[in-house]
Amino acid sequence: MTRPRAVGTSLLAVACSAAVLAACSRTTAPENPIDAAASRVALVQGVLSHWLAVAPTTSGLYRSQFGRDWTYKGPEPARIELTVQSRLVYSMVIGYEVTKDRRYLDAARHGADFLLDHFHDPVQGGYFNVVSADGAVVSDAKRTYGHAFAVLALAHMARVTGEARYKTAALAAWQETAMGLLDPHGGLFIETSRNFARPPDNALRTQNPLMHMFEALLALVDATDDPGARRAARRLGDFVVGELMQGLPDGSARLPEWYDGKWKPLPTREAGGYVDLGHQFEWSHLLLRAERLGISPVYGAVSDRLLQYALAHGYDDMDGGAFDRLYPDGAVDRHKGYWEQAECLHALLAAASVNHKQELWRRYEQTLQLVQNTLADPTHGGWYVDVCAHGSCGDDQPEPYHMVALYSAALQAAGP
Repeated sequence: MTRPRAVGTSLLAVACSAAVLAACSRTTAPENPIDAAASRVALVQGVLSHWLAVAPTTSGLYRSQFGRDWTYKGPEPARIELTVQSRLVYSMVIGYEVTKDRRYLDAARHGADFLLDHFHDPVQGGYFNVVSADGAVVSDAKRTYGHAFAVLALAHMARVTGEARYKTAALAAWQETAMGLLDPHGGLFIETSRNFARPPDNALRTQNPLMHMFEALLALVDATDDPGARRAARRLGDFVVGELMQGLPDGSARLPEWYDGKWKPLPTREAGGYVDLGHQFEWSHLLLRAERLGISPVYGAVSDRLLQYALAHGYDDMDGGAFDRLYPDGAVDRHKGYWEQAECLHALLAAASVNHKQELWRRYEQTLQLVQNTLADPTHGGWYVDVCAHGSCGDDQPEPYHMVALYSAALQAAGP
């Protein structure tokens, strides 16, 4: 059933009260179970070193489609989507931040410069969706999801390198996104044509690009402390928390995935409605980060409510890990993909580091064991696309963004 608009406001009000209660209920932290050395090995030797060896090309475009043995499986000449190019820029610059190995910095800078030189639209602004190795535009659509990762990549380049040109480019990428892709209700369109022509009023909406744009704006705030980026993160976060999230009687909250043109959630499974369980975990740790950055003092309490829902409906208490989705009829898709496990772990370690609850650490360790046993490839490196427990593991290497974000957060939580 569609939630009345007033519930969003009351969710914010309840969150304010919950924030006080949560602060009062936090107890002395148990020993932090994060193994910094193991996390570093898993990040660098298990994931990033392989991508550094195969993804960069002389043009600056990254190759991204590889089999389990790192054999390239993509088209020739290579072409790449904005999202994947940007995620690999992000991954390479984090690799440099963690290792101080200049090969990662060179790969990151080369990829970021290709992004600016060939993905950016010099006429209409914004970024093209797909280009080829020679810079030819394959798809000139403007997709919010890809723009979010362009902002994210450029913001991290600015933060890690300190170079003013990346700061300028990151701020401009957000400004061009805001001018062309914000919808009149306060959300974001999924996609427009090259000239940012407004989609039909009845075009579907989804929270997914909002989530990643929120993530990108947090990175932009962290890199630049720009007041405009800070205001934009607050506006977008308040729209999601106040208008899209649904408060439930047990005190938890959820965020549906798909909406109509007026941001009303699709009501049935047949209509395309569901709750993406991995995204509940993802929003949970993003909102905690936003509170730490001073975006809003109530986001941490809302994060707790989302995590409560995700653990109650999307967590496997028997084997650990996150399920895929929950439908309006109550059916749960129990599939376990790689990115859901990464975001589940990320949310658990973020919440446990703040709330100091041993039960969260227990689930973190349980899911980490699941990842080590069924997702991390002990032979070739990288992760399997899906939990691989019975020998049918697939042949594709998922690109490393989710794993890099997870292990980077683990290293930060582990402390010096």
